[in-house]
Amino acid sequence: MSYKTILVHCNDKRRVARIAAVAVDLADRFDAHLIGLSVSPPVHLIPAGMPGTPDVIVDDARCQAYRRDNPELRQAFREAAGRAEKVVAEWHERDSDSASVRAVALAAARTTDLVVVAQKDPTWSHTSHLDIDDALILGSGRPVFLVPNDGLASAAARRVLVAWSGTREAARAVFDALPILQQAEEVRVIAITGSDADPVTQEADGDICTALTRHKVKCGAIEHIATHADVGRCLTQQAIAHKADLLVMGCYGHSRLREFVLGGATRHQLRHMMIPVLM
Repeated sequence: MSYKTILVHCNDKRRVARIAAVAVDLADRFDAHLIGLSVSPPVHLIPAGMPGTPDVIVDDARCQAYRRDNPELRQAFREAAGRAEKVVAEWHERDSDSASVRAVALAAARTTDLVVVAQKDPTWSHTSHLDIDDALILGSGRPVFLVPNDGLASAAARRVLVAWSGTREAARAVFDALPILQQAEEVRVIAITGSDADPVTQEADGDICTALTRHKVKCGAIEHIATHADVGRCLTQQAIAHKADLLVMGCYGHSRLREFVLGGATRHQLRHMMIPVLM
């Protein structure tokens, strides 16, 4: 398997060059078609208040400002794509109309092999409606390559840390990451457990390394790490100790009242990542 269509969500002119460069590198490595996507936020509808009278459409300042930035987003994407001779790239601009940015982006993401997106920026005034990393991870059904706002922004993935938990989410992440894992120089698989871990489960965990080896992934035996500390922080510590340039892990969460509720380790990495994370 390989990645043949890669989508990069471009939403912020300050960060677009950074994430586009990573997406271009990935497309170049896997001979993939690259799509840059920009989705304008919806306009506001104000009811006229009279029965049978059409609503008044208000194109608010937020939407107008985003549309003014679109040429800069497109130019930054095209400049990044132009630095790789083999990469075939195209630019898509979409209006969310009466939907939402996340709904339009999710529809586009579901027809691709890999999605590249920037980490959410809590200091950005538009983050609540334009930064949709969690929505893409939980709702697209596709692997998402997250680029941190600070720290390492690279598609190299020479030393990869895999967080294994024996769950559906972990399995999806690992096998969706296979094209990257097969090219890595070293892959370390760890399972973080409490002190009361089940030895039967730990024995079964070793099968993931056997399966990866059959796919010609350079990894040794799984390492079990018992800790009473926060799992998210423990993953960060292990990534630093391993000098990893990519973390592969499952994303845990569910939707309640249309808002995402994320697990602790997932939430920690989304907030504090310093290296790219594939979820």
